[in-house]
Amino acid sequence: MSGHRRVKDIDYDEEDLYDEVDEDDAEPDTQAGLTPEDQANFATLTPVVRAELDEAGLQASDREIQDALWNYYWDVGKSVGYLRGLRGEKVNDSGLAKKEKVKSKFEEAEEERARKAGGGWTSTSLDLGRPESWFRDVTWSHIPEAIVGDLMPPMYRQPRFLGGSSKLAKLAEERKRKAEAAKVAATASSLDHLTLDGTHEQSKGRPPDTQPAAKTRKYPARRKESSPPPRQPEPEPVEEVKEVLPDLRAPPTAFGHTLSKSSRNTDQRQTLQVRNILGSSTSPDAFSGPSPDDVVTRSTKSKPQKSTPDGVNGLHRSVDALHLHGTSTEQPAAQPKVKSKNIDVPTVWAETTATRRPSAAFVVIGHVDHGKSTLMGRLLLDTGAVHQRDIDRHRKEAAEQGKASFALAWVMDTSADERDRGVTVDIAQHYFSTDTADFTILDAPGHRDFVPNMIGGASMADLGVLVVDANQLESGLKGQTREHVLLARAVGLERVVVAVNKMDGAVPSWDQHLFRSVSEEVCKLLTDTGFDRDNIKVVPCSGLNGENVATAPAADGPTAWVARSSQTLIAALDNFAASTTTPSELLKKPIRLQITDIFHASSQYPISISGRISAGTVQIGETIIIMPSSVSASIKAIDVADSPVEYAVAGQLVTLHLTADDVEQLERNVRIGDMLCYSSSPIEVVSDFTVTLLSYQPLLPGPVEVHIGRLQLPGRITSLLELIDADGGTVKKKPRIVKAGLRAKVKVTVDRALPGDVGNRVVIRADGETFGSGILSGLGERWVGAASGS
Repeated sequence: MSGHRRVKDIDYDEEDLYDEVDEDDAEPDTQAGLTPEDQANFATLTPVVRAELDEAGLQASDREIQDALWNYYWDVGKSVGYLRGLRGEKVNDSGLAKKEKVKSKFEEAEEERARKAGGGWTSTSLDLGRPESWFRDVTWSHIPEAIVGDLMPPMYRQPRFLGGSSKLAKLAEERKRKAEAAKVAATASSLDHLTLDGTHEQSKGRPPDTQPAAKTRKYPARRKESSPPPRQPEPEPVEEVKEVLPDLRAPPTAFGHTLSKSSRNTDQRQTLQVRNILGSSTSPDAFSGPSPDDVVTRSTKSKPQKSTPDGVNGLHRSVDALHLHGTSTEQPAAQPKVKSKNIDVPTVWAETTATRRPSAAFVVIGHVDHGKSTLMGRLLLDTGAVHQRDIDRHRKEAAEQGKASFALAWVMDTSADERDRGVTVDIAQHYFSTDTADFTILDAPGHRDFVPNMIGGASMADLGVLVVDANQLESGLKGQTREHVLLARAVGLERVVVAVNKMDGAVPSWDQHLFRSVSEEVCKLLTDTGFDRDNIKVVPCSGLNGENVATAPAADGPTAWVARSSQTLIAALDNFAASTTTPSELLKKPIRLQITDIFHASSQYPISISGRISAGTVQIGETIIIMPSSVSASIKAIDVADSPVEYAVAGQLVTLHLTADDVEQLERNVRIGDMLCYSSSPIEVVSDFTVTLLSYQPLLPGPVEVHIGRLQLPGRITSLLELIDADGGTVKKKPRIVKAGLRAKVKVTVDRALPGDVGNRVVIRADGETFGSGILSGLGERWVGAASGS
């Protein structure tokens, strides 16, 4: 055999042979099989890319634009950069055209000299007519040097100026760097005298050197507006002003003057005397006047003092006397006491009932991606709570990220995390008014990972708005729709408005039969959970287009049946708000307010808290305590719906601006979930309690999570006390297990101090699932560290 090759025999498995390409890995066709969302993105972003290309003087087909958008995941900037690169334009990573470097005069002169001198071989001096230039790209690694020398002359290094253009460029760069550093220093010096809130130090009436140092806040500042404020223009650079420091050196003595001054100048000559050598001076004797103690003694003898404990008045006058004689004794500024007007709040509230507008707070619940935030954004826009220019700004920003349909949702989802993930994370709170009532929106997250936040939001509401997707009802019932309905009833909600959303996307659009089937299934779920059918209102709507949200749809066409047989979402809310009242007996109880948020509203208030008043009243100037830490504070101001008021009552969502003698201790001990009350009637702080609950899943003793409103504590079911019937009668004592659907009394022990009252709503969860809910029916042992703030 002339040639031989050995081949290894390998048995391949069938799974190792790639006969077909996985459909998930294959690149999809951008022209077929598109979802409605992809089609909407193509329709929205294609004109934007084409406008960018028109500005650059380039043309591209729709197919090229759509391919670029698909491959770059709807990123407009990268798609434009890719298409400009296809047209031969050099672009950088950000899609901008690269600017070619302009040659300096020194470089041009150098190239011209080399060309005239006919120096070594360079790209500019190469003569294509010479034979050796034909082989300039040939590799000579395997050819003898003698032959190479005949074909290609040696390439010599091109001569350059000593220090030439590189040195001048370096000097120019150094001058530019110094100029930029001087500009930055001037800008920094102009901002040195600005405090944290943006006001000049001297505007507060004291010099810059006496201002306190910037203090790191423990809690963030909360914005009141529903949309971000417009970007402020950057300040003009201010010329650098050199600060003249005071001369702290002591004046020289006469002996020093004699040594330093020249004796030739008779005008500056001084006489050296014995008192100068001994250290004396011509100033008055320091001991000629009375001592500070004598001043204090004379002042106390000249004016008789009143009898006060521990000589407080004498101490104050001694401190004042020391200040008068130049002794620097720093005294901390006393915290101003806020005076209370002692308003009889229950009486005033009853007298103003006839003239007061109805108000209500509702929580928005439902499965994730059913359009809750978009529907609420549309509602705020149609009622005038949000300007159209804010929506236009959100739409532009969302289109740049390939999320054009999220513009209305960004009114509620203001954080960067929520906008990137496309889901609501925490409770969003906004206000709006109709012709007859005032409302507060509590937009709850729909994802199952944020159910604790949904529980906290639902516990602050008067009614609920359940949003369901008319086209995806089954996925919602299998997901969070059922659990949200269960939790809404568990925290005490009795009335609910069902918004059947996305009716414009039904097939056919606004199908009345589809609406009826969805309504029947949702109403059955609500009634089985415990809601009364008279307290349920069902409304068809479209949050994206705004049909039947604030205004009735057209009386002809596919929405004709809606105008005849259904009311708008705003009308349904107005009907429920008119019947929302606060019992007068609840106003006479001691104040109870659970803290749901802690923040710094402004520099005027050391700390601010917000929450819903569950019982009692509160007014400016009153002193309260926060349990379980037992720290006290004074109420400096009260806001209801971002408007200042003098008092607040049970059922209102309020913001209290607090002050205290020891602000640091207050900030250190206050936490979300703590209870605000009076020292005369504090809330109990316990380590275990008894709860009467309805089990949703089989219950056994073991670790659980305890939810009381916004408070979330780890705990453990220590014992199953008894099974009870609907009337509270005992069915069986000390059962081994509580099956799903049964009522029972169980004892729960918590790992931290729990401030609670009998009658509080309790939710028991574990491993991300809800196991039961009920009412706190008994308090156990008192928490040992309650007084110390443990």
